[in-house]
Amino acid sequence: MVHLALLIVSVGQSATSQDSQLSQQTGPRSKLGPTEVSELRAKAEQGDAIAEYALGKAYESGNGVPQNDESAVHWYRKAADQGDAAAQNDLGIMYRLGQGVSRDKEEAVRWYRKAAKQGNAQALFNLGVSYYNGDGVASNPTTAYAWFLLADEAGNPAAKDAVIRSAKEGGTLGTPDAQQQIAAMYEKGEELPQNYSEAVKWYRRAADLSPGSAVRLATLLVEGKVVPQDYGEALTLCKDAAKKHYSPGHYCVGYLYQHGLGLPANPKEAVKWYGEASTGGSRAAKMALAEMYWKGEGIGVDKPQAYYYLFLASRGVPEAKSQGALLWNEMSKDDIRHLEKRLRDLHFDPKKVFEFMQNANNSPDNTKESSQR
Repeated sequence: MVHLALLIVSVGQSATSQDSQLSQQTGPRSKLGPTEVSELRAKAEQGDAIAEYALGKAYESGNGVPQNDESAVHWYRKAADQGDAAAQNDLGIMYRLGQGVSRDKEEAVRWYRKAAKQGNAQALFNLGVSYYNGDGVASNPTTAYAWFLLADEAGNPAAKDAVIRSAKEGGTLGTPDAQQQIAAMYEKGEELPQNYSEAVKWYRRAADLSPGSAVRLATLLVEGKVVPQDYGEALTLCKDAAKKHYSPGHYCVGYLYQHGLGLPANPKEAVKWYGEASTGGSRAAKMALAEMYWKGEGIGVDKPQAYYYLFLASRGVPEAKSQGALLWNEMSKDDIRHLEKRLRDLHFDPKKVFEFMQNANNSPDNTKESSQR
């Protein structure tokens, strides 16, 4: 993979190497006179974050004061600690380059993150480069692409070429994967400020090619907490995801049919969709099918089959075992005999299955029936 350079240097530096090509993107600065420097220093010493950052910039570029990277770092840090996003980004760059401070790529990324969370376009771009090159973080082209998209949207001119490059390298699914990651970051509110409107916007952008985004958007539309409820659109999104053989899409359609959301309740149809989802590995669908077989919803009561689905779901759903204990107490001797036969037919050892379901510490991998039975 071609090493992507961090672009644009501070005033007074020449872009002669990849390590020096960092995105600060400061425009032309007028020469500071002695009076201006004195006034700037007075404000900075009084804790004015804007003045602290400007004084740090002056020291880094040697504008009106002797060039001194250590002094630049000192004033950048003071402004950064007060939340100045530009100072946070520039302090990260100083750490990345080892200017005025020991070189520390991880610390650089930490400061980029702080600035990026405030929407600083240069920090967004620098985070993308960090993930692209594996500088201070593990290399991750999809995550890099996500930050480049955000930087481009924030107006960073260097990000446009990076977006184009990432799109070419990522292929058809690269863009929706990155868009989905952005949506998740906005939804969680960790890497970016929590913003559900932005999350929905990015999920929509990814939904056509990303079934995961489509189902997550559908979930938000069904919940109606952060976006107006729209069961019709949710159904369309989930059916489209199901066509792509995405089991959560099948589960979503089954859920809408079971609960009659946006269409008449149809338990039989729900069982069909849950079955497809279960075959695809959905534990949620297995739990839903267990309940429907247990209660006879959309299908005849079949407690052995319900128990079997709880057993399948228990490999990842802790409450499946407690539900299995409740169901066990309702099962007749005939039900248990039928269950034992069904398990054997499926090459499971009934005794081991029952022990597993009754003991939280047992391993599900030991439930297969011995070939010498």
